Amino acid sequence: MTMVCHQHSELFDDRLVERVRQGSGAAFAALVTRHRDTVYRIVRNMCATSSKAEEAIRETFLSAYRDLGSLQTNAGFRTWLCGIAMKTAQAGGKGTHALPANVLEPLLPRFDQAGRLPASADEWPDLERAKVAGVLREALEYIEDGVRAAFVLCDLAELPVDEAAVILQVPPPTIRQRVHRARLLLRGLLQRL
Repeated sequence: MTMVCHQHSELFDDRLVERVRQGSGAAFAALVTRHRDTVYRIVRNMCATSSKAEEAIRETFLSAYRDLGSLQTNAGFRTWLCGIAMKTAQAGGKGTHALPANVLEPLLPRFDQAGRLPASADEWPDLERAKVAGVLREALEYIEDGVRAAFVLCDLAELPVDEAAVILQVPPPTIRQRVHRARLLLRGLLQRL
């Protein structure tokens, strides 16, 4: 069902892209409306501040409009657009880390001799959802770029692993590994709150 829905969505995007190439501003506005939430999730979680994110979102859509001619006919618009969003966010976020990217390394869990994760006696804190989201967004800033990018694409933007692999130009198993690492780091952080 999801694959059929995704294929239908791609066909609709293809029609809109063709209309944009013929000069339709309304078709591009429809593409922006269809994909702005995904672009927002990517950019906001890759940029340190909301103002940098807003700037990156604008630049993403301007670049997409300007470079639409470079979109291959066999490439999916959403994948292409998410790639632009990721590159724009990463370029705009350079130098924003106040601490080294590996500052969260001590938060990775330790496994027992059998390779199992020991049970934790700690309960998750009873914090407000907005506070947790803020803590997680801040923590994301200190995860190395490749790991953070995979996590943002797969878990926050909810893109399939194969699509994230195309965007980041790494094999799908690498994406899975990076997403898992980010989850472990963030889990370790939450357990210490």
